[in-house]
Amino acid sequence: MSCRSDVTVVRRVTRYVLSCVVSCILSSGAASTVLRAQAVLPRADLRWSVLTLAGDTRTLESLRGRVIVINSWATWCEPCVAELGSLAALRRAIPDTSLAFALIAAQRREPVADFVRRRRLTLPVYLEATRAPEVYRFNAVPTTWIVDRAGRIALRRRGAARWDTPQMLALVRTLLADTSAVAR
Repeated sequence: MSCRSDVTVVRRVTRYVLSCVVSCILSSGAASTVLRAQAVLPRADLRWSVLTLAGDTRTLESLRGRVIVINSWATWCEPCVAELGSLAALRRAIPDTSLAFALIAAQRREPVADFVRRRRLTLPVYLEATRAPEVYRFNAVPTTWIVDRAGRIALRRRGAARWDTPQMLALVRTLLADTSAVAR
């Protein structure tokens, strides 16, 4: 078997496993929107400008090539606050550096920084520097997107969720394992 055919087999197996995990998540009710076929996955817009709590501007582009969990939240939103623990648990369960988090609040810096300090949040928290790009348009917080290594939105969830369930851990691990289409 040639190296090229080995890669093709690995890609096919990875896609099959991912589709099985997605089916499992859908049947468990863990996700509101999961896009099944890679051909229909929308591209994430990594040009979204955000501010660090220190005031530095950056874009999500700096996370390209990694699996990214983007969470739009607010300090005043009880469901948002409730799901922060399971997002942190997901980070602890999968400490892989190829998994990135971006918790983005559309609020002023002071209340967010105070909240982060009081709650001792360790996940990366940002403020919106520009409006969310069209692909992320949402009408409720929390809303979470998981972007695969190729820059495609693999999952979008409106409303609070448990991010540390066995099904969600399996989905994230599957996305991390698929290095065949890392975005350049």
